[in-house]
Amino acid sequence: MVGMGPKTLRRWLLGYEHGGAEGASKHEPPLWTPQYDPHVNEAVLLGFRDLIEARIVHALRGKRIGLPTIRICIDRARRIIGQDHPFSTSQFKTDGKSIFLEITRDLDEPELIDLKHQQGVFRRVVAPSLADLDFGPEGAERWWLLPGKKTIVADPDRSFGQPIVAEHGITTARLAQAVVAEGSIDTVAEIFEINPRLVRDALAYESQLALPKAA
Repeated sequence: MVGMGPKTLRRWLLGYEHGGAEGASKHEPPLWTPQYDPHVNEAVLLGFRDLIEARIVHALRGKRIGLPTIRICIDRARRIIGQDHPFSTSQFKTDGKSIFLEITRDLDEPELIDLKHQQGVFRRVVAPSLADLDFGPEGAERWWLLPGKKTIVADPDRSFGQPIVAEHGITTARLAQAVVAEGSIDTVAEIFEINPRLVRDALAYESQLALPKAA
């Protein structure tokens, strides 16, 4: 859903070890505090707010901005906004440009400085990751998964956050499987009593998930 590999996402969420000075091992903590305790069971539970934070960090990494710089930005944003998931708050969406300029002050990351001087880092990199989110008092609540459309949604209060057709609550995975089995979008639309357009949107989203992800 974020467009990245699970290994990298796990490192951001749980922290990781790497070689330090003189061969000593160094522990890098998580980039933010996960919504769920990762030590409760063997599976790593990813909260919806975790998902949104990861999406924005991934967009910044796509501009080759280093993780140490991003870590500083998250820490500064956390202090300004007062939440563990600062990028997925309504305050960040509303005041994001001014907050971003504040949290990137005095940072010497070349790519970030160039983008900031062009005044494009928030508008071109961060803002698009916020535009398709619905916010409530506590932060991001829904993510509309197809650009410019409100048909396919991820909502943590519905179907355990799985991508669904918003109007009917049917998962996109179920519709895609049905099309494979039936061989026809129109037939599946009749079976589920929905508009064929919604089946096509579900297939469009599922095809995005099938694209190769970065490691």
